[in-house]
Amino acid sequence: MTDRLIRLMRIITLVQAKPGILARELAERCGSSERTIYRDMDALSAMHIPITHMGHGKGYVFIGNFALYPLDLSDEESAAFSRMRGIMKEIKPMLPPEFESAYEKIMAAEYKQKKEREERIEIVSREAGLLRGERGGQAAEPPPFVADLLGATLKQVCIQADYSENAREEKDLQIDPYHLVSLENRYHLIGYCHRRRDFRAFHVDGFSIVRPLDRGFAKKSFDLQNWTNREWGLDQDSLLIDFKVRFSPRMMDWIKDEEMPVKPSKVDRLNRCLHFKVAIAQEASFVRWVMKFEGEAEIAEPGYYRDMLKNQLTKWLMLYK
Repeated sequence: MTDRLIRLMRIITLVQAKPGILARELAERCGSSERTIYRDMDALSAMHIPITHMGHGKGYVFIGNFALYPLDLSDEESAAFSRMRGIMKEIKPMLPPEFESAYEKIMAAEYKQKKEREERIEIVSREAGLLRGERGGQAAEPPPFVADLLGATLKQVCIQADYSENAREEKDLQIDPYHLVSLENRYHLIGYCHRRRDFRAFHVDGFSIVRPLDRGFAKKSFDLQNWTNREWGLDQDSLLIDFKVRFSPRMMDWIKDEEMPVKPSKVDRLNRCLHFKVAIAQEASFVRWVMKFEGEAEIAEPGYYRDMLKNQLTKWLMLYK
């Protein structure tokens, strides 16, 4: 059993280090057969480790943002490891000469990671407080599931949901979420419904359960403008998202020379903000563009994009805890 656990951890590390690695190479690196690797992949799937096979000759990759952190001590493990310092002199004669320096490096890395976690939590908390201040001290309550649905949409992850509309309840729907649309202060998810085998719109407040699944989906050819025009009679301007992005002072001076995916509709230099009108079909690439600035840019509006990013940060913090 111990050998297999070691091999499973080795597989996770190898897939993370080399996305697209083949079963043949995994078998060579783990000192096992390809048949054993296939059985191990079934075991990892049962453990909800999101590894998927991309097809013949394309190998294995992680779905979404899953990652194995190189040093992931729990609070109890860290405390137990720290207590070794008190008995180091007693056990030193029994240890290899290099152990003490290795121990110090591990403790230094754990301390650094702990400080980084605390700093990230402080940043998230400060940004949340700033947002409340901008809204007159009152934290707006986001509609249920908006952040989860937006995250699944941008990462192209399938969802399973319970949904009701006009007193009709539907259980365990499997949906490929394509777009989240805000119209007249009401949110709609447009996606491919596997039960109906067609695209349909869902009122977000009609969802009672939303659960992201451990598999992604490839978007089919779908013309959002034609679909909304046919179903709702909406013109193109109705499907633009108003983004407000705040930049650091340094970045605000530099951004004027940056090639932007969308031309700003308004420049507010006093508050270091740029306003953009972004087509829904471009939302994912636009959010990725903002995220590349890391801590020197933040999405101030719409609020549900902030909520989605804060949820993602919280999940990362839990992963690295």
